[in-house]
Amino acid sequence: MGNVASKAPKTARKLPKRTEPPTWTGYNSTNPQQQSSDAVHKRPLAGEKKDEAIEVDSRDPHFMSNLSRLGVVKVDHHMKAVRPHQRSRDMIESRKQSEQEAASMHPSRNHVQASTLSYLLDKSKSNASRRELTELADKYGVDIEKIESLSRYITSPSINSNSVVRKVRNQDGEEELSVMAIWVESRALKT
Repeated sequence: MGNVASKAPKTARKLPKRTEPPTWTGYNSTNPQQQSSDAVHKRPLAGEKKDEAIEVDSRDPHFMSNLSRLGVVKVDHHMKAVRPHQRSRDMIESRKQSEQEAASMHPSRNHVQASTLSYLLDKSKSNASRRELTELADKYGVDIEKIESLSRYITSPSINSNSVVRKVRNQDGEEELSVMAIWVESRALKT
């Protein structure tokens, strides 16, 4: 009774049989006294010449079977080298250029600081007419089409006035204020 998964399998898993432990374990079954002397006199991990220990190690049948199972390495010669540090450099250069443009007395068109963009998006959500918004955008050097495009995907924070929750935290009258943010469509840009 019970689930099939709880039953013991009918065929046991077969593991490879070894006649002697692998060489990488450090176990020497022939002479335990030699094993303790090896611990005292550390063998070098690498040598300039191929000695007997390296030859014995290379005869590991499981290692060779695993290598043959992996097969030949396939190299794609048309791959492009990945240079993550180049991305970082490009990002830093872009930021420097943006900061220079923002600090310039003659900023380029459609490049504004985040606070200005937030102000323009707020105005587009208010009761401002399209004409007023166009004049304001021209004043800040932004095309009204760019504001329309941006307002489809981003907005400035707006608060749902019905979601305001005030909690008094302690006897001193400290308040904790929680509000729900909402997405408000631009009224001036819809028309």
